[in-house]
Amino acid sequence: MVDRQYQLGMAWRMLLAFLLFFAIGIFLVFAPSMFGLLVGANLEELEPAGREFLILHRRIWPAVLFVLAGVFVYTALFSHRIAGPIYRINAVLQAMLRGEYPKSVTLRKGDHFHQTAELLERLSRQLAGQREGGPQGRSTDSGETK
Repeated sequence: MVDRQYQLGMAWRMLLAFLLFFAIGIFLVFAPSMFGLLVGANLEELEPAGREFLILHRRIWPAVLFVLAGVFVYTALFSHRIAGPIYRINAVLQAMLRGEYPKSVTLRKGDHFHQTAELLERLSRQLAGQREGGPQGRSTDSGETK
């Protein structure tokens, strides 16, 4: 279970950010040829710049599409390790608001936020203890991590 809206939103934002950087990079790569084409006065000056421009055009665009697709897929996979724990933590918080106190908060092995899940688990146990009036509700452990 993951928060798909968060995951896809993050992937699209990353893709747009990389697209902006690629656009700037492509401009810088093509700028010398474009300048040569714009200021060239005769055919002998225009031909090398035009040939270079066409070679760059043929080679760069497939690479750009490949890299952008790779960035999107990588971001979607990476954000899965973030979106899943957020979904699980939100589900546990919703249960706690309903008065249910789960004994454990389980995340997958490669997920982020394991320390947050442990804190949430301790909070759930402490609130369950307070609700029942047991000794867990009077814990003196501050729960601070270093």
